[in-house]
Amino acid sequence: MTPKHITVLGGGLTGLTAAYRLAERLPSTQVVLLEATQRLGGWVDSHRYPIQYTSDGKDIRGEIVLEGGPRSIRPRGSRGAVKMLKLLQDLDLEGSIRPIPNSHPSARNRFLLGPSGSLQALPSSALSLLRSPYLRDLLFGGLTEPFRRRSLVLDESVDAFFRRRLGPAIADKLASAMVHGIYAADSRDVSLRSAFPILHEAERKRGSIVLGMLLGTKSPEEKRSEKESWDELGPLGKEREGWSLYGLQGGLGTLTSRLAERVRQLGVEVHLGNPVTALSMKDTNIEVSTSENTVLTSRLVSALPPHRLAPLVTLPNLRSNPLTSVGVINLVFPLPPAQVHPAGFGYLIPRSGPSQNPEGVLGVIFDSTALDTEGEPPVCKLTVMMGGPYWSSYPSTSGRPMERPSNPTELVSPALQHLRRVFPHLQDVEPVLIRPKLHIECIPTYLPGHGGRLRELHEAISSGPWKHKLSLVGSGYGGIGVNDCVGSAEEVVDALAQGHSATGLERWADWS
Repeated sequence: MTPKHITVLGGGLTGLTAAYRLAERLPSTQVVLLEATQRLGGWVDSHRYPIQYTSDGKDIRGEIVLEGGPRSIRPRGSRGAVKMLKLLQDLDLEGSIRPIPNSHPSARNRFLLGPSGSLQALPSSALSLLRSPYLRDLLFGGLTEPFRRRSLVLDESVDAFFRRRLGPAIADKLASAMVHGIYAADSRDVSLRSAFPILHEAERKRGSIVLGMLLGTKSPEEKRSEKESWDELGPLGKEREGWSLYGLQGGLGTLTSRLAERVRQLGVEVHLGNPVTALSMKDTNIEVSTSENTVLTSRLVSALPPHRLAPLVTLPNLRSNPLTSVGVINLVFPLPPAQVHPAGFGYLIPRSGPSQNPEGVLGVIFDSTALDTEGEPPVCKLTVMMGGPYWSSYPSTSGRPMERPSNPTELVSPALQHLRRVFPHLQDVEPVLIRPKLHIECIPTYLPGHGGRLRELHEAISSGPWKHKLSLVGSGYGGIGVNDCVGSAEEVVDALAQGHSATGLERWADWS
């Protein structure tokens, strides 16, 4: 039976996608979207700024886009990748896609910051592997990995997995840096199976990461279904095979802005600055109490972070995972990028002590060359990411973690200090624009056993008073990337539109 009324909690990318698809596919259902803050879009945070400076006696003027949150999308590799491109097509945003081809410097040139403060290129080809400072570690790990025994442990940390299969050097350098860049967390805390399921599947099905990458892990049926999904996109499904990643003209805020526009056009009732204060069952409906009023609804789709939902419902494991906080500092310098950094995506910094990384920087993105900046002035745009485990667990010179700043402006000085140490050309150059952002509790850290806890949560919803009433979507459950978020919303809406119930956690029902 089609629900008469569905309320979506949370107006970030996931909640907006859910509201849009619900209104589109269930036109007879009244959809309400409740957002606690005064803006839609969540962590997606794109802004356009005017810029003016003098270079070699010339007055340079123009506009640039700065991203305070995610900025790029992968065209493969996750359950939501095809759903994201389909969403862009349906929103008439295909023309806004700015692809980065596999041959682009951003795809080929990615770096780690070495202990000496120099950039060390990660290998992207056989030739670059021979020149890599990681040649010995990668060769030793890669050649011996297929002969190592598979683990009988259901789940383990990313660090434990890489240490066991590829050796301590790879675990300490590459794995820790990778987790810094994706999860802003300590690789010793993050679940391998939940954060990088493809690696878990490679070992489980092939007995080896190397063999899993060479031979694949998907069944013929899975491959056929995936190909059919990509084929449904038409030429775009073929074109994306040549992309490393892609962005959107105007930033990812172009997507959330279009979603916000469409949900209103489709009749979704949007309430901003309206946090939910209580949820309770009222006969066959759910009573949603907010700071302003009370709404009766047939179903709930929660895109809230689990720890925000936890005080509102009696369900297990919503507070099991810690959340990490990150400082994101956009800095724009009046120099051509080539005078400052090599063309590429940016660099990450492996887990390191306070003497090597006193500012607690996780990585730096070369926004000037990472994505398409056509039409912008020839400036050097950099984004410094800092904090995460440096603010929560890594010891500083005092023996305790660094204190998290209370004001975003406190991030500027250490960010500049770090950049000027790495890039000497910036020593005497002042940025013409600085935009610091402090994202509190923005990324969940999936601890080992996350999948088992999601199975318990799925069972509690399926068998308790929330049966047929509550669906969970968003980064707190099955992936933190924008593709994952869109995919989780689309899967729940697919089920509801077909008249089925969905907890949003069905793929963990048989986790073991």
